[in-house]
Amino acid sequence: MSEATPTIAPDALLDAVGMVFESLGRALVCLDRSFRVVHGSATLDELFGPGAAREVRGRPASEVFGRELFGEGSPVRSALEEGQMREGWGATVRIEGYDPRLASVTVAPVRRRPGAPCDPRVAFLAVLRPAEEHPTGNGLKMFYGMVARSPAMLRIFQLIEQLRGSDATVVITGESGTGKELVARALHLHSPRRNEPFVAVNCGALPGELLESELFGHVRGAFTGAVRDRVGRFEAAGTGTLFLDEVGDLPLPLQVKLLRVLQHGTFERVGESVTRGTEARVIAATNKDLRRVVDEGLFRDDLYYRLRVVPIHIAPLCDRIDDIEPIARHLLGRLNRHHGRSVKMSGQTIRKFRDYSWPGNVRELENALEYGLALCTGQSLLPDHLPPEIGGAAPSGTPAEEKLAADGLERDGKPAEDRGTALDPEARRILEALESHHWRREETAQALAISRTTLWRRMRELGIDE
Repeated sequence: MSEATPTIAPDALLDAVGMVFESLGRALVCLDRSFRVVHGSATLDELFGPGAAREVRGRPASEVFGRELFGEGSPVRSALEEGQMREGWGATVRIEGYDPRLASVTVAPVRRRPGAPCDPRVAFLAVLRPAEEHPTGNGLKMFYGMVARSPAMLRIFQLIEQLRGSDATVVITGESGTGKELVARALHLHSPRRNEPFVAVNCGALPGELLESELFGHVRGAFTGAVRDRVGRFEAAGTGTLFLDEVGDLPLPLQVKLLRVLQHGTFERVGESVTRGTEARVIAATNKDLRRVVDEGLFRDDLYYRLRVVPIHIAPLCDRIDDIEPIARHLLGRLNRHHGRSVKMSGQTIRKFRDYSWPGNVRELENALEYGLALCTGQSLLPDHLPPEIGGAAPSGTPAEEKLAADGLERDGKPAEDRGTALDPEARRILEALESHHWRREETAQALAISRTTLWRRMRELGIDE
C-alpha cells in the first residue's frame, strides 16, 4: 500500500514556497485564473514596508503591476493564458499605501503534477527582483522608468510627487527626444487616476479634419468614409488621462474646441449635435516655444493659459551631463534583456557619451546604444562600436591641419584655446551674449535666436568654456 501524500494547508504551502524565493532576494506573488493576487511572500514587506504582503491580496494584477503587463490583451497576460512564461519585464509595482518600486518581473503559469501538493487557487506565479541600482552613486534616483541625477530632473521628479493628488492641467515643454511622454505617464501613474486609461494622441501626425475625429469621434455619414460611429480619444480616456503630444501643431479651429473641453468639460462628435461630457485629465506636450507661437498668432493665448496651469520644462540632454551615464546604463540594461545579451560600456565609451552634444537627446542615445549592440560581438561596448559622429571619426583635414590639431594649434599657429577672441566674429558675438546674460545658456540662446543645443555645440567647436 502506497504512503498517502501529506495534507498541507494552502497558505502554509505558499509561505514555504515564498521562503525559497526570499532566500534568493526575490518576492513571490501568486495569481488566480482571474489574475487577482491570492498570496504575496514576506519579501514584499521588506521591499515596501510592513503589511505590504497582506495589503496586496485580492488586488487585480493590473493594479499591482500595471495595465501594460496585465491589462486585457497585454503581451504578458496573453502569453500566460497561452501557457507561456515571460522573463525580465520591467514594471513599477504599486501597492496601495506604499511608495512604488521599480522591479524586474518574471511570470509563468503553474504546471501541476498528479499527487504533488498544490494550492488549487494558484494559476500563475510572478517573481519580483528589485531593479538594479546603478553604480556611480550620489543622488541617483529611478522614478517610473526614468533615471536621473541632475538637479533639473530631480526637481521634476519632486514636482510630480507634489502633484500626486492634483487634477491640474499640465503642459510639458522640451526638445524632441527628451522624454516628455515618460513624464506625462509618470504624472498619470502618480495620480488618483493611475488605474484608469492613459490615452496618447500626436497632434502633429494627422491633418485637422482627421485629428478632430480622432479626438472627439464621429457619427456615421459625418464625412466620406465614415461608415460607422467612432468613439474619440476623449471618450476612450474616460476618467483617465488624455496626453496631447505636439499640441503646438494643433490647428486653430481645433484649438477653439479644445478650449471648450477644458473650460466646460463638453464636446460633440463630428457630424452630431449631441453634447457629451468628459472627466479626462489633459496633459499636453510640445517641442515648440508656445509663448512665441502665441505671439506669432498661431496659438490662442486663452488656450495657452488654460494648458499652462502647471508648466514643466525638460532640459536637453546636453544641459544634463550628470544624467547621461545613468540613462545610458539604464537603456543598455533594457536592450541587453531584450536581446539576451550582457554587454557593458567601457570607460572610454562613457567619456565619448559625456563629450557628445546629443542633438537628438535621449532618443538618439538609445539609438546609439542599439547601433553599438548590433556591432559589438564581445562583452564590452567600445567607442569603435558607436556611430561615427559619437565614437570619433578620423580627422578629415589636410595632413598639416591634422598636425596642428594634434598640437592644439589653429591654422595661424595660435593656441586652440585662443579661438574665438579677436579673430573670430562669431565667437566674439557668442562670448558677448554669454557675458551679458551671465552665462545662462537658455537666455543666451534666445538672444541669439538659436536652440540651446546649437549654442552648446558652437561653444564646443569654438573652444568657449566658462
